[in-house]
Amino acid sequence: MSSKIRVVVRVRPPLSIEKAHACTSLVLDPLAKRVRLGKESAKEFQFDQVFEPTTTQGELYERTGVARMIASVLDGFHATIFAYGQTGSGKTFSMEGYEYEKAASRPAQRVHAKPTLDVSSDRLGIVPRVILGLYSAVASADKTREFTLRCSFVQIYNEQILDLLNPSLGASTKSLRLRWAANHEFYVENLITVTCTSADEMLAKFQDGVKHKIMASHNLNAASSRSHCIYTLYVESVDTTNPEDVLKAKLSLVDLAGSERVVKTGATGVTLQESIGINKSLFVLRQVIQTLSDEAKDGGDTKHVPYRDSKLTALLKHSLGGNSITLMIACLSPSDVYVDENLSTLVYAARAQSIANKPTKNEDPKTVLIQQLRDEVAQLKAQLAHAHDVIVQLGGKDERVHGSGSSLDHCDREGTPKAAMRKKSDNNDGDPRLEPAPALHKPEKPVPRPTQSNNQEKDAASASSMKTNGAVETTKLQLHVIDNVSLIKTMFQNQPLATPSRRTRLACSRYPALVLLTTKATT
Repeated sequence: MSSKIRVVVRVRPPLSIEKAHACTSLVLDPLAKRVRLGKESAKEFQFDQVFEPTTTQGELYERTGVARMIASVLDGFHATIFAYGQTGSGKTFSMEGYEYEKAASRPAQRVHAKPTLDVSSDRLGIVPRVILGLYSAVASADKTREFTLRCSFVQIYNEQILDLLNPSLGASTKSLRLRWAANHEFYVENLITVTCTSADEMLAKFQDGVKHKIMASHNLNAASSRSHCIYTLYVESVDTTNPEDVLKAKLSLVDLAGSERVVKTGATGVTLQESIGINKSLFVLRQVIQTLSDEAKDGGDTKHVPYRDSKLTALLKHSLGGNSITLMIACLSPSDVYVDENLSTLVYAARAQSIANKPTKNEDPKTVLIQQLRDEVAQLKAQLAHAHDVIVQLGGKDERVHGSGSSLDHCDREGTPKAAMRKKSDNNDGDPRLEPAPALHKPEKPVPRPTQSNNQEKDAASASSMKTNGAVETTKLQLHVIDNVSLIKTMFQNQPLATPSRRTRLACSRYPALVLLTTKATT
């Protein structure tokens, strides 16, 4: 089963400085799900959903089908939601919804999220709503399954993988290693995963990780994320009636750093180096999207996809062209100043929606093997039962054939006439059915070849003896080749029925594959 990446477009509300200038380059058509960009040579794009600036956080969550993705995760399928766009286009607001304090003037200074958050607030983004929705879905799930929920939170900063849930993060910023697993997926070695028993506990862990994010201020954003952040929810369920039935899946929630032109940011020093690192990883991401898009257009011809060229694309391998159900939120800015950045976002968003993933249920390999063996045993049992029924049916037909004493078969396969067959003694413990007498065409002693006159005399004597019992009608003998190669009809006329004629014996001995089917005679 293949599933294309779903792509939705969201335009953020205009800032106070932008309200003075009307946005004429961006035209949205939510009903037709189209976006038109440009004034003179306008380009039009078609997506799965188009959201206007007035769209609320709750509407974004409901209309993008995130609840269905959560249900798929509970069924054992991977899922990914990631926000893509230039810096300041509303990616972090869409994913988190938190309000950040203004960054310090020093570049790369961390900016803390507000510590107190109301979970019922309309500002809540995709991640907090997913956490609440996940625990709600588990509460109403099948009671025969027992669920365990865990979470992890990493950021990719200058191609370094940092654990946002690691308490020692402040003392050490040593990058974690990326490893390749046997199931063809990348994973972060020594990454902390926290088991959470409630939605409040998981929300608290998420907020703790947000506080450790590296933020900075520049011309395009007063609180710009300087890293790619991946918050992952792990769902493991076990069937209480069958402990061997285990499902494992993960839901990755990705807030990408902003794609930006270094010239427009006015960044210098550390912030400039961060921008270079961000653009490098996003460049590889665009290459991956471009390659997978070209592969889909070329009819699935296998191409080299540069997943390994970046830590970000390596961790998103299952999301792009892999076995995940993926949703991309393309964020745009409602200003003519950012028309070039908006165009770049729309182009890659359009390419991404042509990528086809192959979602598969992530069952425990041992469980899959056991189920395959059980299916094979059931199939073999069905085949054995069918074979037994066929044998019984054939046995019944054989009983009817032998017990009917049909007059149609007068010779066996070797040409022995059944009229010459004899019964076994009733005292015999064997089969009481007819036993063939010694074949007439195989005498025990050599018999001299009779002359023509002797044959004529025997035929005349045989005919005269039959005439005394009644008139003999013309006898028809039909010979049939058993392997259905040909049907040979041989007519024997005026042959006596007392004993097989010489011609009959000769035919049966010369052609053992021929069976004498019928001999019709009236007396």
